[in-house]
Amino acid sequence: MDYSRFSYDDFVREEAYNASSLKCFAFRHGYDVKDGYVLSLGNMVKGFGFDLQGVHFNNSESAYIAGTFSNGTDKHIAIQRELVENNNGFMAKKKIRKPHEAEKRSDWEEFNVQWMLYCVWMKCLGNGGFRKVLLSLPSDGVIIEDSTFQYGRTATVWGTRNDELKKRLRMLAKDLKAQGKRKATIKREQDRMRLGEWSTVGEFRGKNVMGKILMACRDALLNGTEPFIDYTILTEKQINLLGRLISFEVTQAA
Repeated sequence: MDYSRFSYDDFVREEAYNASSLKCFAFRHGYDVKDGYVLSLGNMVKGFGFDLQGVHFNNSESAYIAGTFSNGTDKHIAIQRELVENNNGFMAKKKIRKPHEAEKRSDWEEFNVQWMLYCVWMKCLGNGGFRKVLLSLPSDGVIIEDSTFQYGRTATVWGTRNDELKKRLRMLAKDLKAQGKRKATIKREQDRMRLGEWSTVGEFRGKNVMGKILMACRDALLNGTEPFIDYTILTEKQINLLGRLISFEVTQAA
């Protein structure tokens, strides 16, 4: 399957990934490693800065959120400047986006998936370290954002949940807590089992939009093409970055 040819409908389709029959790479934390493969794939991961339309972002979460506030008003430009200066994706979401949620574009969810795809593609082209991490994964590997322990509205939109894995991890935590183990020890053991012996347990269910975007970018890099980005919708939405209207051009992989 060539994910680089995925359309919007493909990205937002519900999925069920059987961990016992598929070569799943489910990432949750930036330090996750499975079978020797580094899974520093999420938007929150530090150290993968890149240029987008001539503006440098320190992480892809900040670049993505910049689209939320892209009407070109003085207020939106001020928020975008905060995002450019930010070097922590989690804090960008918590301290910059959330306080201004009421000020986001009213049409944001009409183009946010394509904007995320564009941002991650720019990250792939603009940061060799990230590109290397993504291409190090097997070409037939299924990339999954593991949102099993997240409860937000979009947890199973961008990611997936695995109920059987969740059940096992909770029981493990309960047993270790009864043994008097510290929280840090419990977390380490949960991560070890999640990425090791229990990595083939259950089904990951959800839309997995982020995982599909990463696979679309991986396949495009392997093919020497680019993902099927809907530049028409992005152009129509008049996305403004720091006071300048963005124009989009097809950008082939190096």
